[in-house]
Amino acid sequence: MIKTLFSLLFSPIRIFFQGVRILLWSLRKGNHIYLEIPSSFSYDKKSFLVRLLVSKEESPFLVDFLLGLKALSMVPGLRKVSFQISNPEYGFGEVWNICQAIQALNDKGIQTSGYCLGGGTKALLLLSFCKSRYSSSAAEFFPVLPSAEPYFFGATAKKYGIGVEAYASGAFKAFGETFQRTSFSAPAKKNIESLLSDQKELLEFGFRNTSGLALKVLEQPILSAEKLKEIGFLTDFLEEDEFEENYLHKDYKKETEDARPEYKKLTASGLRLYNKKKNFSLLSRSLPIVAIVPIQGNILPDLGREEDFRSRQVSFRYYQEIFKELKEDPKVKAVVLEMNSPGGSALVSELLYREIKKLSQMKPVITYVLNVAASGGYYLACGTKEIHGTPYSVVGSIGAVMLRFELKKLYDKFGIKKERIGFYPHRDILSEYGKLSPQSEQFLKKEVLRSRDVFYSRVTEARQKTFAELESKWGEGRVFLGDRFQKAGFLDSCSSLLDILQKLKTDLGAKKIDIQYLPGTYNWKALVQDLKPGLQFAGFPFRSLSEKQKKEDPREILYLSDIATELTK
Repeated sequence: MIKTLFSLLFSPIRIFFQGVRILLWSLRKGNHIYLEIPSSFSYDKKSFLVRLLVSKEESPFLVDFLLGLKALSMVPGLRKVSFQISNPEYGFGEVWNICQAIQALNDKGIQTSGYCLGGGTKALLLLSFCKSRYSSSAAEFFPVLPSAEPYFFGATAKKYGIGVEAYASGAFKAFGETFQRTSFSAPAKKNIESLLSDQKELLEFGFRNTSGLALKVLEQPILSAEKLKEIGFLTDFLEEDEFEENYLHKDYKKETEDARPEYKKLTASGLRLYNKKKNFSLLSRSLPIVAIVPIQGNILPDLGREEDFRSRQVSFRYYQEIFKELKEDPKVKAVVLEMNSPGGSALVSELLYREIKKLSQMKPVITYVLNVAASGGYYLACGTKEIHGTPYSVVGSIGAVMLRFELKKLYDKFGIKKERIGFYPHRDILSEYGKLSPQSEQFLKKEVLRSRDVFYSRVTEARQKTFAELESKWGEGRVFLGDRFQKAGFLDSCSSLLDILQKLKTDLGAKKIDIQYLPGTYNWKALVQDLKPGLQFAGFPFRSLSEKQKKEDPREILYLSDIATELTK
């Protein structure tokens, strides 16, 4: 009520500024914008100190960039977008999402042009979705089609007396084979070959339906721009400065210095101005918040009280606190888990699954698999209402595995002996010296199967599948692409992140939503740990110092770019 009264009180000022925006937009509106597609995206926010120490400019968040592309499709009179494409350092999940956003511009009748000086398969795929494609005549590309060449340390381990015992719940849970063998077992190899074949089919479909480029061409490890133009993939040759400086002129060619441009420039600030104008309302109203929580990296077997964020690692205490804050915040109406985890600790996976279930009982929680949700990553996803991903998402690995290293022969080489004193049944499991007793081996096998059964029960409950279905076709550690997994009912859809957010808005019955991205803060402590992983901080009184300060609310470290803030409102 008070907020409404204040809005009415200041409405004349708001109307005045809206009038200014309308006037400025009439003067600054353009019909052609030049954009760079970032080579990387951030999934955490650097603290002030880290930004001072690391001079590299912070990359944008993926959702910010996608929202910007969506906003472009709604600008009246926009005729063309010119993309400068760098070689992507991210996965096919991000690439596919950007491709879908470019295709949405194409479908709106907006011309799209791309320029790329070089890169691999991902850069060529982004370029392929642009209607016009340019490069320098000197440019070269280095495509690599889906293939694998994994390391095997079995022979090395044997040579140095290192024994590796793997207890897996299925023939496809092949992580231990890397340390035990000199090649994959037949079932594991067949699963990987099937995955790579599916990836090739997706790439073939993507290139064929946009530029018509045959995947056979990409088998050449060095692909010149001249070859790409010869086969019709490239529209023409341009130097980079010509594409950037002459993008307002027809075909990026400025015939004379005083040549009149064909297009009018639209800037990023002009785009923000348009969105402020478009989203104006007389009364200021709070919007339902949809929070996006990135879950990146391995799931750590750490149950300490430390709540600090760890870059590209999933720790229990940090996410437990995040989920608790989201659960208690009445302004947050839905949560999206942006999943990028290959798994890790079975115990922590189960604990985080339970935290996610608590949150999902209070408000809608869905998972969006960006690149990978394997093993524990998919385990967490099963705690959410829906699971979505991209066709390229690597998913599955439903099962359990446990490794034990046996170093007695290695110790013998150096004359090192260990004597067992006071050992009791199964105590040898905690020792790296000597073989396990048959009873201990049987114990570990039962534990792995118990862990697998709990995982299976989470999947069968979430996806309405039977134990037999998992065991025969989809479990035992098999991995799949999102496209195949979705057809089997283990994903709800293969959709873009923007489509999922649009669906959430519809489900919430809202005309507009406030999308808030919640990255962790990459602080100086995390930076030092990354620079020197062996350094431990246990000897320093960080806990006592932090206890004197007010506890930091994870919601308060929220970061959004200016453009995303405007677009989501």
